[in-house]
Amino acid sequence: MKVIDAHMHYGTDAKVASSVCTPYMITGQPDTVIRYLDEQNASHGVLFPHDRIMSPPWDVDYDKANMQVGEAVKKYPDRLVGVARINPTFGKEHTCALIDKYVKEWNCKGLKLVAGYDFYRPNDMKVMGPLMEKAEEYGLTVLFHSGDAPRDLPSLQAIAAKNYPKVNVVLAHAGMHLYLWEAIIAAQDYPNIYVDMSQAFPFDIKIFIEQVSSEKLMYGSDAPYQSAAVEQLKLREIGLTDKQLEQVFRTNAMRIWGIKE
Repeated sequence: MKVIDAHMHYGTDAKVASSVCTPYMITGQPDTVIRYLDEQNASHGVLFPHDRIMSPPWDVDYDKANMQVGEAVKKYPDRLVGVARINPTFGKEHTCALIDKYVKEWNCKGLKLVAGYDFYRPNDMKVMGPLMEKAEEYGLTVLFHSGDAPRDLPSLQAIAAKNYPKVNVVLAHAGMHLYLWEAIIAAQDYPNIYVDMSQAFPFDIKIFIEQVSSEKLMYGSDAPYQSAAVEQLKLREIGLTDKQLEQVFRTNAMRIWGIKE
C-alpha cells in the first residue's frame, strides 16, 4: 500500500536544526522532496515551509517560503499538496491577500499555523476570523501545530473549529503527548477536528484511536526532522487492523486534503 505523508516541511533553517533525519531535503530543490516520498513508499505528500522565521529574519510573513512551496507544487502537482505558513497578526487585508495569491498562483490547499512563534491565541477570533473565513471560502484545511503551552493548545484551537464548522482543522502531533487528552476531547467534541500522529508516542496513537476513531487520524513523518521509518513503525506495531492502517496511512488524508487517486 502506498502511503500519504500528511506532515512534511520543505527543509529547515540550519541555525535552528543543524542535524535532521533527512538532511538531503533542501528548500528550493523539489526533486529532494520526491526522493523522500519514493524512499518511504508514499504516493503523495502534504508540504509546508519551515515553521519559524528564518535567521536572520528576511521573510517575516513567510511569503518567500510559501512561494518556494508553490514552485515545488507546480513542478509536481500530482505528488504534492501545498500548504502555506500564515501569521494572521498582520491583519485582515494582508492575510487575505496572501491567501488569495497562494490559491490562485499555485493551488494552495491549506494553511499552517504556529501561534506560539507568532504570538497570538488561536481562540482569538479577531485575529483568526479573517483566515478562517478565507479557508471556508476556498475549502482549505487549517493545520495547527499543537502541544506547546501556552498558545498552541488543542483546547484553544478547538474554538476556531467550533466557530467555523465547515473548515477541516488538523491538530498536528496529537497534542504532543502532554496535551494528548486535550486533542482527544477536541476531536470527540467537534466533527471537523482531525489529528496527525507525527512525533506522537505509540501509546498516544493507540489511545486516540480507542477514544476517538481511526477515521480521524493521519500519518505524518514531520520531515526533515523525524524519521519516516520510525513514524511508520509506530503505526505498524500497535495492533491496528488492515482497515485501520489503510485509513491512517492513506484514505483519511485523501478525504481531508482532497487528494485523488
